[in-house]
Amino acid sequence: MSHIFISYSKKNRDYARAFANKLLDTGFDVWIDDRIDYGEDWWQVIVKAIRECAAFLVVMTPDSDASKWVQREVTLADHLPKPIFPVLRDGDLLSSDNWSMFLRTQYADVRDGSFPKDDFHERLRQLITPKPTRGSEVKERTFPLIFKPDWVGKIIPEPFEWCVVPAGKVTVEPGGYLKEKTIFDVAEFWIARYPITNAQFDAFVAAKDGSRLPQWWNYSKEAMDWYYGNPNIEPAKFADCTDCPRENLTWYAAVAFTLWLSAKTGERISLPTEAQWQRAAQGNDERKYPWGNEWDMQKYNSSESRFSKTTSVLSYSEGASPFGVMDMSGNVWEWCLTDGKTGENSLEGANARILRGGSFNGDKCRVHARYRRDYTLNPRSWFADFGFRVVGSRDLR
Repeated sequence: MSHIFISYSKKNRDYARAFANKLLDTGFDVWIDDRIDYGEDWWQVIVKAIRECAAFLVVMTPDSDASKWVQREVTLADHLPKPIFPVLRDGDLLSSDNWSMFLRTQYADVRDGSFPKDDFHERLRQLITPKPTRGSEVKERTFPLIFKPDWVGKIIPEPFEWCVVPAGKVTVEPGGYLKEKTIFDVAEFWIARYPITNAQFDAFVAAKDGSRLPQWWNYSKEAMDWYYGNPNIEPAKFADCTDCPRENLTWYAAVAFTLWLSAKTGERISLPTEAQWQRAAQGNDERKYPWGNEWDMQKYNSSESRFSKTTSVLSYSEGASPFGVMDMSGNVWEWCLTDGKTGENSLEGANARILRGGSFNGDKCRVHARYRRDYTLNPRSWFADFGFRVVGSRDLR
């Protein structure tokens, strides 16, 4: 046990990151999660890091006071027990339901934006001998990192899991809004491990607060026009398979589903941008297919399979991308958020939107391929092989 665990609200990320760097410069090893939280699976990693730490440092603010994750971390550290080093960055202890526990503790007052003074570091040195060189940042994560949110089974049925896609770069081929190959920087995000299934979309259709309410369609004039002209969403062609990807969907209907699911879960859920979609499918090495560079008909549902219809999203477990995402080649074309003419990632307008994934079109199942090279289709379009998956980006702290 030799590292310092830093607990903080993500709204105080900048200060916590700068403080961690100061400690690293002083020679201390540090464990800090300055990315995003990953639900209960990631909590197990946090537990391990707290169990193994030599000191627990908490940045106290009204935001961390209200954070269930910070409070879980503090409770665990106190129970183990670990030496706790409170740092008051904002607010006060008396008005807090949680921080009042530190009224009789020697805490560092840094409400002026400074960092703790020398006596703070001296107390740390009594527990940890710093290195003569810069300290190390303790890393715990490996990929793929996959977790199931607690609303699965309550709002929509399984199978649904989030795959964490780390920040990285992706090269998108020319066509439509791109005149040449373009490298995009993609921030870290979550993506649904599977396309949205028939049963999951049916939950939206069947809900009293679901697809029949205009509030899910009023994000643009074009969507509302489509909604009033189409009171009933086109039924799935292969509806007999509940865990097959939902198809026969317009872009408007896919977006409406994301807005409904966002409202029901409290998470920020949307269609993926084209760059996000390709990043999730391809990983870091510009491979041709999610599983590698060699074509393999056993790893995806396309024309070579001769099904000529969708299959369960659980059918091709060996076709996963580097981040554990399934069915990124074959089965259905997947709507993306990106405008095919302007490249904007907006809910406004009637321009064609990008489709990725290939469906049953064998040579289009490469991760670089679009439905059409120069543009894709009007968001009003639907076919038996048009579906979608979702991305999430909520900061849970």
